Amino acid sequence: MRNVFSSLSPVTRQFLRYLVPSVSAMWFFSIYTMIDGIFVGRGVGPLALAAVNTAMPYINTIFAVSLLAAVGSSTMITFAMGREEWDRCNHYFTLNVVVLTVLGVVITGLSLLFLNEIALFLGATPETMQDVKDYLRIIIIFSTFFMVAYSLEVLVKADGFPVYSTVFVVVAAVTNIVLDYFLVILFPLGVRGAAIATGMSQAVACVGCLVHFLGRKSNLKLVRPRWDWHALKRMFVIGFPEALTELSAAFCIFFFNLTIVRTLGAYGLAAFGVIMYLNNLVLMTMIGINQGMQPLVSYYNGRQEPWNFRRILSLGNRTAVFFSLAFLAIAQLAPGFLVALFLDPRNSEVFALSLRGLRMFSLGFLLCGFNVILAGYFTALKETLRATVICLLRGYLLIALVLLALPPLLGEPGIWMAPVVYEAITLVAALGLYAQYARAHHREKPARGPARPAPRGTPALEH
Repeated sequence: MRNVFSSLSPVTRQFLRYLVPSVSAMWFFSIYTMIDGIFVGRGVGPLALAAVNTAMPYINTIFAVSLLAAVGSSTMITFAMGREEWDRCNHYFTLNVVVLTVLGVVITGLSLLFLNEIALFLGATPETMQDVKDYLRIIIIFSTFFMVAYSLEVLVKADGFPVYSTVFVVVAAVTNIVLDYFLVILFPLGVRGAAIATGMSQAVACVGCLVHFLGRKSNLKLVRPRWDWHALKRMFVIGFPEALTELSAAFCIFFFNLTIVRTLGAYGLAAFGVIMYLNNLVLMTMIGINQGMQPLVSYYNGRQEPWNFRRILSLGNRTAVFFSLAFLAIAQLAPGFLVALFLDPRNSEVFALSLRGLRMFSLGFLLCGFNVILAGYFTALKETLRATVICLLRGYLLIALVLLALPPLLGEPGIWMAPVVYEAITLVAALGLYAQYARAHHREKPARGPARPAPRGTPALEH
């Protein structure tokens, strides 16, 4: 195995060193989120699962705020690393931590104050209102941990320790699973138990990441914070497309919930909850590929080596094709097994609804990866406008338009087929933007010699 790895090109080896821990981290995050759903669906019931799904847009929103700072600062840090500007790296890192901590405290206070209004806005029904509020209240208390932990996990990779980030996520996942068992099954606290387990797991991840950055091995260090409006503005502008991608998950769930409540009722929400847990695994895989690429694309952009970052994009797209086909095959060949993880087959109505929905919804798995990766690629190159257009199309405008148009025409199938339509339209637009960029920025690879890798002493890439 080592001989096979050493036979690969330097850029391919770097890509794999970042890809494996990045995707693994996203898998662990997705799987322990799914286990939350399994414990709630199996241990409490389908209406409780519907309540947790209703509350999910809030979690996606605070993660989006975290990515707004994390991806922007990560791109700026790795670009500065390519230029060996270490004071700037530490300044950007410290600014990220301070800003997210302050935002987390403010969001927590406002969310607790308007808890009832948030639950109603998210689409809580009379059957699910109390569970939605119980779940949200606890998640809100842990909001700052969610935001800082998610950001630091991205920055651990930018610091040159992608394997460490996976370790922190694994520890958080195990914490969540163990606490789920105790607080949902042994001590039946219902959705409150699931929320406590999720919140505590994020607190553990946050502490773990902070320990890394306070240790001697880290390259990034906390320094005395100083206000830098220009750096903060750049951070938010660069991170905006990735934040939109994460926030699009919230908008997607929110808009689907509104459509499903009107047409299928509370059991439809439970069925959609099952599908979204599985869709989240697919989406997080693509985001993992994206996050594995971004530090390298940004770094080689700083070194002005476009032939290297184009190679990384090619590797990312091929990886996305592999996983897309694998996920689609599993969803088509074993939908009953997947749905039965979350719901008792004796709940025949919601079980059958989930089966029908999953078979159609999963067709969109083939396309979403390309859109996520192209948006992330443009973000890493600081092509913010192009990245933002892709994110707005797939995550907002087309979801709303397709869900307004298809269900009245096709009924229930129109809901489940929506992802195929909006992902396909977005991909056409994304490929057009890429072709336009390539024409404007194309540079030939040197005629002789292999692609020049980063020097061995580069902290961002040596681990």
